Amino acid sequence: MKKIKYILSLLAIVFTISCDTDGDNLVSTSDQGGVIINVDQSSGSLLGTPASGVDLDDAEVTFITVDLDFDARINLGTGVGISKYEIVKTFNGGAEVSITETPSLPFNVVYTDVSEYVAGFGVAASDLRIGDVFTFKVKIHKTDGSIYYYAPSMGHFSVVVNCLSSLTGTYTNPNIPDCGGSGGDVATVTEVSPGRYWVSSMPVYSWASGNCIGFYMIDVCGVLIYDNGDLEENGYDGNAQTPGQVNADGSFSFTFQLPAAGYGPDTVIYTPL
Repeated sequence: MKKIKYILSLLAIVFTISCDTDGDNLVSTSDQGGVIINVDQSSGSLLGTPASGVDLDDAEVTFITVDLDFDARINLGTGVGISKYEIVKTFNGGAEVSITETPSLPFNVVYTDVSEYVAGFGVAASDLRIGDVFTFKVKIHKTDGSIYYYAPSMGHFSVVVNCLSSLTGTYTNPNIPDCGGSGGDVATVTEVSPGRYWVSSMPVYSWASGNCIGFYMIDVCGVLIYDNGDLEENGYDGNAQTPGQVNADGSFSFTFQLPAAGYGPDTVIYTPL
């Protein structure tokens, strides 16, 4: 569970970095030539299956889905005073490796193989473990010779090595209300980013008055972690939710509770249709 919690914290960082492009997060806009960029169009995944019967810290990963499209583009500004942009990467927060330089943006770095991720770090694909992190950054070189980084929320994008997850689909549970004309008993699960899903509704009981209460969950090697949603609006404490799990038969279980109302913990099963 310690490893799972560590990976979850990394995933939370990734989602924050890849989605938050607020200009207020700049270290210094004037120092960076007045150019505001974003990388929120970027996508990437390093997903596979860890060796069975081995602790995640030691299990070699057989990669199944590998891709990267690091997309850096200008939102605002002219780039006056900037001589070039450099794209660099780090592995687990270590030393930088320069990927390429470009005199202008937009620019894309595209990978299709694990060897491209590890190139320059002195490690092999077989050395990678669940929870390892590759981070891609945009660095500015000004005409006066000074060098600056963009703030993480604007110019960084991270990819975490994780287990392959495939939970997208339609599921049933007798206590799911009619959400969006489903007729009841049915919930849809949609992948919003690798390993992170939106579940259209949890099973509800009399205290919820038939509300459709959707939520996000993250699948970390078969352990399902609650990751925000409509539960708080219906009186839930998100931090009180107990991790669920993916079951061998293709269903998944999730445990809900509402301590303030004396409800739960109650483990419910979503069965695929």
